Amino acid sequence: MKSVFKTIRITMTVCSLLILSTNTHSSDDRVRMLVIDQIPYAFENEEGEKTGLLLDIMSEIQELSQVGLPIKPIPLKRLLSTMLLDFKACSLLANSPLVNDNFDLVESIGYKMTGGILPLAGSNLSDYSSLKGKSIAVPLGVRFDNKFHNDTTLNKISAPHYINGIKMMIRGRVDAVAGAIPVLKYLFKKEGFDTSFFGSPLILVNKEMYLACSFNLTKTERVKLQQAVIELKSNGEIEKILDRYLGPSHQ
Repeated sequence: MKSVFKTIRITMTVCSLLILSTNTHSSDDRVRMLVIDQIPYAFENEEGEKTGLLLDIMSEIQELSQVGLPIKPIPLKRLLSTMLLDFKACSLLANSPLVNDNFDLVESIGYKMTGGILPLAGSNLSDYSSLKGKSIAVPLGVRFDNKFHNDTTLNKISAPHYINGIKMMIRGRVDAVAGAIPVLKYLFKKEGFDTSFFGSPLILVNKEMYLACSFNLTKTERVKLQQAVIELKSNGEIEKILDRYLGPSHQ
C-alpha cells in the first residue's frame, strides 16, 4: 500500500511540475521584436548608445502598442531564421518573395527601400547592360533577384559587409557597390564623402517596407501593432525618423 501512495505522490509531483513549466512558458509568451543589426538600421553610436533608423521606428511602435519583449538587433540571416522557427516575432522588412511567402505583412510603414548599384561619379549606368565591364563590390547577403545573383558575366567582388564595399570603392578597387541605396549613401556620408563622389544609382528593386510578423500572434497583439503603425504614419513620426537618418529625399 505504501508503494502505491508513493507512486501517486510522485505522479502528482511530476504533473505539478509540468503544469508549472507550461504556465511559466505561457506567462512570458511575448512577441520577439527584432531589427537588422546593420548601420544605419541599428547600431551603437560614438557615445555608446543604441540607435538606428529601424530601431527607432520599432521603439515607437512598441511604446505605442505596448506589445513585445525588449527590441533585439541581430544580423539579417539570423533574424529571418529566428522568425522562420515559428516563434512569435516581428521585424521591419522589405516585401521580398521570402518575406511575402512566410510572414504576415501587418502594415506598411510608408517607406520604399530601393536597392541597386551605386557607381563612382562619371560612371553611367543607364540600364542593366551597362554593368558589363564594371567591377562591383557585393556585400555579403545582398541579393536583388536571380538575374543579378546568377549572372556570371558580371565582375562581382565579394565584400564581408557594406562598409568593406564602400572602402573598396573609395580606394579605387571597384567601380561600384551593390546594396540598399539609402544605406550606401548614408555610409559614404559617414566616411566624409558627399554626393559628388558617386553617380546616379541603377535601381534594380523598389520594395515596400512592412511591419512583418510570424502568423502565431494573437489577434489582440496584431491589432495593437497595426494600429500603432497607422497612428505613427498619420502623425508624421515615422517620417521624422526617416528624415533624421536619410534626409528629406529619403534617398
